[in-house]
Amino acid sequence: MKPGRQKRVLLFVSLMMMTALPGLAIEHPIITHGPYLVDPSDSGITVVWYTNVECVSWIEYCGGNNFRTFPTWGGIAQKAFSSHHGLIDGYSKIHRVRISGLEAGKKYKYRLVSKAVLQFKPYEVLFGDTIVSNVYQFETLSTEKELFSFGVVTDGHEHSEKLDTLYQKMVWDDVDLMFFTGDMLNWLENAAQIFDGFIDVSVNRFAKEIPLIYLRGNHETRGYYARHFMDYFPHSSGRFYYSFNHGPVHFIIMDSGEDKPDSHPVYGGLVDFDRYRDEQAEWLKKDIESESSRNASYQIVLIHFPIFTDSERHGLKDITEKWGPILNEASIDLVLSGHRHRYAHMKPVDGKNTFPIINIGTDMIVRVDVSKDRLDITVTNMNGEMLDQLSISSKR
Repeated sequence: MKPGRQKRVLLFVSLMMMTALPGLAIEHPIITHGPYLVDPSDSGITVVWYTNVECVSWIEYCGGNNFRTFPTWGGIAQKAFSSHHGLIDGYSKIHRVRISGLEAGKKYKYRLVSKAVLQFKPYEVLFGDTIVSNVYQFETLSTEKELFSFGVVTDGHEHSEKLDTLYQKMVWDDVDLMFFTGDMLNWLENAAQIFDGFIDVSVNRFAKEIPLIYLRGNHETRGYYARHFMDYFPHSSGRFYYSFNHGPVHFIIMDSGEDKPDSHPVYGGLVDFDRYRDEQAEWLKKDIESESSRNASYQIVLIHFPIFTDSERHGLKDITEKWGPILNEASIDLVLSGHRHRYAHMKPVDGKNTFPIINIGTDMIVRVDVSKDRLDITVTNMNGEMLDQLSISSKR
């Protein structure tokens, strides 16, 4: 077919579609936010992204032992998609796809594919254009990894420009994980706060290829939209508290809840954090006795509220009373927290905490370099100045 005639045919087909589907908006799909990586493990990872129109989406990936044979995209890619109860997630602007069955400590390449769904009727589904992303890569976790680094920021309170400045001060070499220890938002009323507050800037800097681990702060529990927060940071446990291992470290993620009593009038009787912290205490007892915990060289706890403080705030006292004795018996090597907006290094104190506590302040970023011998911790401010540097040897 001649080029001119081909163009006329394509135009005719497009006009026929618009005529046959009056009132149907046909918009080209684009990726509006993401992708970003969450819930990493030694056998899988979850990728989250968003589109401007309803789509059916999947991931094409390849790698593992064959990663080096794919210097550019090519070869036979595998496909991962999300389905529930036999139904593929096929009409949404939010896309959460778990890639599973991977090898520990291996690199993988991936790209996103989203196909617009123009019409979704019981017996007729019409598709529109398809968009394919650039190619990115990630590495699965592994307990065999001897050296790695991770970063921590906290209490950004939607100041994305300051957060981006901190990212520029970070040395990203060998960083495998990035932790947010809460209060990156002021409250939750809509999705735009999450994107504008810290996700978009994190995607631009690292989150396409380095997983982010998000801990709720007390501010992320506020507002009706807080009930949707896990939609943006899904975890295979279905909880905001869990543990995982990477290299010689057993990471324990806790969810400290709100700082005021459940009965405080600002909550309208709609919170249940005292019982929630009891629930976590029972889980914590089992976790520190687990094989994955006992076999690790280090146990590192990340939590929003600082534990073992002199604060009279209900939530801070509650975690100290309920979780403090359990952690003291567990040979914890380090606790990293936020909330107080200022830096503090609390050394072990007889009759109090048996482990060091680093309380991270706002407008600073922490890098922890992990080896089998020690943890090297560097605290840097927005000007690139080193605020503190210390080393912690394993108790084991």
